[in-house]
Amino acid sequence: MKFALVNIPDHGISGKGYSAPLGLAYIGAVVKSLGYEVKAYDLGANKRLLRNYYLQADQLFLDSLADYKPDFIGMSCSTTNRINLNFWAGVFKKLLPNVKIIVGGPHPYFIPEIFLKTAVDVDILVMGEGELTIADYLKAVSAGDELDAVKGIAFRNKMGDVIVTPPREVISNLDEILFPARDLFPIKDYDIDFGTIVGKTATMITSRGCGNHCKFCSTTRYWKKVRFRSAKNIVDEIENVMENFPSIKNFVFFDDTFTGRRDHALSVCDEILKRKIKINWGCWSRTDNIDEDFLKVLKEAGCTTLSFGIESGNEEMLKVIRKNTTVGNNYRALTLPGKFGILARGTMIAGMPEEKFKWAIDSLLFMVRPGITYKNLQISLKTFIFPGTTWEKWFKEKYKDFSWENIPTRFHRWSFTDPFGNVSLPCYRWGGIQYAALLSLRKLMKNRLFRKILSFRLVQASLKKVASLIPDPS
Repeated sequence: MKFALVNIPDHGISGKGYSAPLGLAYIGAVVKSLGYEVKAYDLGANKRLLRNYYLQADQLFLDSLADYKPDFIGMSCSTTNRINLNFWAGVFKKLLPNVKIIVGGPHPYFIPEIFLKTAVDVDILVMGEGELTIADYLKAVSAGDELDAVKGIAFRNKMGDVIVTPPREVISNLDEILFPARDLFPIKDYDIDFGTIVGKTATMITSRGCGNHCKFCSTTRYWKKVRFRSAKNIVDEIENVMENFPSIKNFVFFDDTFTGRRDHALSVCDEILKRKIKINWGCWSRTDNIDEDFLKVLKEAGCTTLSFGIESGNEEMLKVIRKNTTVGNNYRALTLPGKFGILARGTMIAGMPEEKFKWAIDSLLFMVRPGITYKNLQISLKTFIFPGTTWEKWFKEKYKDFSWENIPTRFHRWSFTDPFGNVSLPCYRWGGIQYAALLSLRKLMKNRLFRKILSFRLVQASLKKVASLIPDPS
């Protein structure tokens, strides 16, 4: 039996850059262990491929897939690649009518019935963690058993009705999971750009889940609870990568917040130092536990980039979005790492739902505080909406005719959706301020003189006074 993994191009790719798709690589390792022949294709390994394979088929790739003749094709679906994934599912079914198309990922997880009713060429959804589920599914198919007994999947029965089986329990011991099958993917073609981490890089996860419940994120609901791998298991994987891919000396930990639990991060650093491994790495971090002692150990273990989700420079807004941090924590996290030779990066969002204009001015002024440069902190003028989030629930209550898989045309007219199906609210709260003007302001933030002017107390006081007079929309 043959299994093909296909990474579908995604125009929503974040600052994490291009790297081997870890989710598919984990599934590949499981399928290989079951004795299947496995081949992987990455149609989005770089920007060129991403453009070439977005709603476009390439005969060379199709010929290769046709020659391989897989029995199963596995793909991962995000909100930002779902339209392209459905396009490719249709291409695959025309090319190989008998192939079973299996899809996992966060987008269909929250709307399985809706997804399967519209994604007519997808046969099976793997709901949540896929390592145990894909194994059970393949065993059931091989034995000719009914799929109803497989936990954590969704499929159509013979009548065409969507069946969602009971959820699977989360994997408690992450050390039991096989290392990702990176060898299936074109490692030499990936070129990540993550702060100081540039070039040939391996990505890893050391935990699953997040302890926060931010309104714009669905991670907590998707992963259920936070679980951590042991430091030994993590560093064993680092050594495995270095042995099998000698050109790789850079690593990025793709955890939602690698430093979320301080003792976990320190245990990984201690294991790296104990084995005297020389690597360069970066990660996503929380801001509420950054101090000099912590940074000293991170740097000694090879950390050169920390990335933070700052989101806002206003205390009230941070509470509204449930960020569970403070402006003081955020400022310290952006300015302290530089003393240890670690690059600190941060991102903010302007015009979020529930944001008051005067709070947004606080964010603007936060960006020009001493020690913060434009390179340290950048601002997005769009709030993206994703299934499973608090803001998705709010959005659907406000616009009751909205549907992820059949977006009414009026949403396109309002610029709520882009050509790739992403739902974004451009400075949603500030309808009276032209989006173009805010784009110009963001460009001005790169200018040192403009930033200097904004740093004057009189200018800041005037801005705050004007902002307090502008009524917020209901």
